[in-house]
Amino acid sequence: MKYFLFLLTFIFLIGCGGDKDSSKQSEEKKVIAPKKTANQGRVELIEPIPTDPNYIYEIIENKAVITKYNGSAESFTIPATIEDVPVTEIRAKAFAGSTTLKSIIIGENVTVIGRWAFSGCTGLSSIEIPSGVTSIGELAFDNCSNLESINVGDDNQYYSSEDGVLYDNGKTKIIQCPLGKTGSLAVARGVSSIDNYAFRSCGRITSVVFGNDIKSIGVGAFYNCVGLNAVTLPQSINSIGDMAFYKCTNLSSITMPANITTIGVQMFGNCSSLRQVNVPEGVISISKGAFFECGDLAEITIPSTVRSLGRGAFSRCENLESVTFLGDAPSASQDSFGGSEPTIYYSSGNQGWGDTFAGLATEAISSE
Repeated sequence: MKYFLFLLTFIFLIGCGGDKDSSKQSEEKKVIAPKKTANQGRVELIEPIPTDPNYIYEIIENKAVITKYNGSAESFTIPATIEDVPVTEIRAKAFAGSTTLKSIIIGENVTVIGRWAFSGCTGLSSIEIPSGVTSIGELAFDNCSNLESINVGDDNQYYSSEDGVLYDNGKTKIIQCPLGKTGSLAVARGVSSIDNYAFRSCGRITSVVFGNDIKSIGVGAFYNCVGLNAVTLPQSINSIGDMAFYKCTNLSSITMPANITTIGVQMFGNCSSLRQVNVPEGVISISKGAFFECGDLAEITIPSTVRSLGRGAFSRCENLESVTFLGDAPSASQDSFGGSEPTIYYSSGNQGWGDTFAGLATEAISSE
């Protein structure tokens, strides 16, 4: 009996010890799971979704600026507001190259249209400028080859339009002729200046009728007007900018006004059909590349007032046979006639002449 009681006690003690070890092992293997929150498993957006994926904009000092249009629609409306602030500016080149656009409406709050803003929008045929626009950058509609009219709101205090041509408000300056214009164009009365690049690449215009109020023609004003054939400039003009008629490849003759003192840099460069041009008495300098690559020019007379010829002034005029100088020998570089081989004629009795001029043979002629 004693043996039996001892055996029961021993078994009990062993059982208690095993439970204790088992509890210990259970504690060592226990893993505490983290608490789950309501947002766990969801992706948070760092960048907001744009309201319209077709354009990019910035907000600066409570004003929105359209910086880039990425769409491919045929029509688009620039909104009056974005995020409850007014859209006041179309940044330079914002719509450049948007060839699918055929219609665009500019929002009523826009005041600034940047340079080249709509350059290369070849599908546009017309565009309306709202009354609030105060600034239009140079070449804003460059290479819009089918644009026939630029129309300005009647209440605009800075710009106006007539027959689809963009003027300043007082119609004293032509700012932009649309590239789709065709035939002959008459400059409005009272216009005193033609802005830089105003007719650039207007290839379908065949002639321009100038009024007698014109005083100045800007840089590149008729650049690449390949349809122009003959131009008569009124005597009222006293300033013509560089490259004014550059690449007018069908221009065959031009009559220059008497008040001009400088033939500007590449003014008639690449006018490959130019045959007749008068350089008026009073011109002092013929600038760099002024008649560069005028391939059909056969002869020209230089007045006695000319004092200098720029580099390449008559270079690559492959059919130039004679150049007649009426005064003393002007200063010239060796390449003033580079790629051309005319005979240089000068009036006998004038100063500074020798057997050669700018590397070419000379010949004296009677001054009578």
